[in-house]
Amino acid sequence: MVCRMNSSHGSARLGDIASIRQGHPFRGAITAHADGNVRVIQLKNITASGFYDAQGLLRTRMSHRKAPDWVRDGDVLLAARGSHPMAALLRDPPENTVCSPHLYVIRLVDPARVMPAFLAWQLNQKMAQDHLRRQSAGSRQQSLRKASVGDLRIRVPALPQQKSIIAIARAAQLERCHCEALLAARYEEVARYSEHLLAGRFA
Repeated sequence: MVCRMNSSHGSARLGDIASIRQGHPFRGAITAHADGNVRVIQLKNITASGFYDAQGLLRTRMSHRKAPDWVRDGDVLLAARGSHPMAALLRDPPENTVCSPHLYVIRLVDPARVMPAFLAWQLNQKMAQDHLRRQSAGSRQQSLRKASVGDLRIRVPALPQQKSIIAIARAAQLERCHCEALLAARYEEVARYSEHLLAGRFA
């Protein structure tokens, strides 16, 4: 694939800087097997922060003459179904892992030019999300076409800027997690205190 970048505007068409493919083409429902030789990443396993429980991934059995397209570290997953085309960065996925067909696997041609973490972050920003939602089709359930993903324009600043943006985004995510943990602890404290008051009032 030839990487064609618009240097004057610092942007590129996503399809020109990355390969885009749909997840493994399972036929029908994916059958779970506790001792399966393949793990499957589904929509429910990913978040915008990219974290998922590797041990909790569905296991299935797969007999194949040709090895499937296993996911790799640094791949970016994009939801192909639903109203929220969320993107997630994969970090150290287990061996022999594929995606369900409801996800696109985006693999950058040159990660030294565009960081996978920066691409995942940008895909979750309003400009990209608005484009992807507008391009979604389907009456019963929104479905994102591969061509629409490939046509998305990606901003490509210099690597130092990409690294700075990712550092700020990760710091904000960590702060959000801390705030959510504090709120959850506070709600639990109030609930316990309220139960004590009620028990004393109606004893």
